[in-house]
Amino acid sequence: MDEHRWTARELEVISGLRGLGRAAEPDDDTKARIRAEISRKLEPEPSRRRRALATVLAAAAALIVFVGGVGLLLSRGSLPGDPLYGMKLASEDAELQLTFDEAARGAKHLQFASNRLDELAAMPSANTSGFLTLLSAFAAEATAGTAQLTVLGVQGDTARLDQLRTWASEQADKLAALDVPDGARNGFTQAGTLLNRIDARAAALTARLSCYRITTGEADDLGAVPATGECVVPPDALLGVPSGAPLPPVSTVSPPPVEIATTPTAPGSSAPVVPSATGPLPPSSTGSTPTVLPPPISAPTSTRLPTPSTTTPPPPISIPPLIPGLPGLGIG
Repeated sequence: MDEHRWTARELEVISGLRGLGRAAEPDDDTKARIRAEISRKLEPEPSRRRRALATVLAAAAALIVFVGGVGLLLSRGSLPGDPLYGMKLASEDAELQLTFDEAARGAKHLQFASNRLDELAAMPSANTSGFLTLLSAFAAEATAGTAQLTVLGVQGDTARLDQLRTWASEQADKLAALDVPDGARNGFTQAGTLLNRIDARAAALTARLSCYRITTGEADDLGAVPATGECVVPPDALLGVPSGAPLPPVSTVSPPPVEIATTPTAPGSSAPVVPSATGPLPPSSTGSTPTVLPPPISAPTSTRLPTPSTTTPPPPISIPPLIPGLPGLGIG
């Protein structure tokens, strides 16, 4: 095989091409920039991924809020048995949990009780089971609201008692206009009785607002229980002694008698003769029974302060002079 032999011209062309390739080769900085640009295009930045994720989440949250808002609006007019009725009850419970004022919470309970009667009136044909279920829910809400408002009414917010009476009258009109199934007559009667009790409780508490005792201090399912009796201040309230409290027992043991005897005088002297402390008392000159007196009662005195004990002063202390020629110091 014949070996190809390059001519001088061919070798010159090859040498020129190699030099041209070395001249077009990028330096190290250019290579690093090219590598970084390729990596950036192949792998997206984390911030871009986070922005994309945040956009998706925001869109999902907006969709949920929109759907939930539309659902709440549509559920306001829903009735038992409708698909959105559960959402209606859930929204009422959430509204109640977010109400922190006691008066507002009591008013919310009354409002929800009124909603149950409105639902009964709007139902085209209420069966016995559904009718009784709504009446039970009405009674629960009405009782809870009344219990809160009666307590507030006797604690100074007297307008709550008028609110209860007005509400009870309005609900009685709604209840009387209902078409009651035959199997729900008993529950219907109980609901009417409850409204009568609420009105009577508010009226009784209002009548005793000017009394010394408004309530008995106890509570039942309707809250504060009104007191009974006359609207007068009881004597035990003035004396500060509880009514019927037993008096402390009185001791029946008599103190030992003290005999006061007539003191004789010495002959020819007006000074009385003092008997010996160890000898017997002299008999009475009149022969009558000695007078019996109880022992004296000490008057209350203030607390005595302790007498300071006598202390011996400490012996004097002599300090020699620090510098010769100066007098020393003495303490004591």
